[in-house]
Amino acid sequence: MNPSAPLPRLASIDRSQLILRTVDVERLIDDDHSARSIWELVGRLDLSLYLAEIAAVEGHAGRNHTAPQLLISIWLYGYSRGISSARELARQSEYEPGLQWLCGLQPVSYRTLSGFRCSNQKLWMHCL
Repeated sequence: MNPSAPLPRLASIDRSQLILRTVDVERLIDDDHSARSIWELVGRLDLSLYLAEIAAVEGHAGRNHTAPQLLISIWLYGYSRGISSARELARQSEYEPGLQWLCGLQPVSYRTLSGFRCSNQKLWMHCL
């Protein structure tokens, strides 16, 4: 390269900046995506046995409980993709569109996923 030639002006990439952008959760996945089918299927199940186990009651102190429909859907979606690890599901929910859609872009911790599967083993095996 000629040392006296002018250098080209290049756009630099600033990876330290914060970017806010709008995300339409419904458009993360196609209408025929398997995550939608799993959500719909689990929504048709009688989850009353799971709901009866939840101690958080409307109108009383305490935080909201993660919906069993969501937790079951996440596990079924994970199993359908060969994922059986709560940590891996939680990690992939940060970027995998099907899991992002199921979770509505809200994080679900691996402890919540693992605790749900462990504490509901009898119900879980009965449903599968």
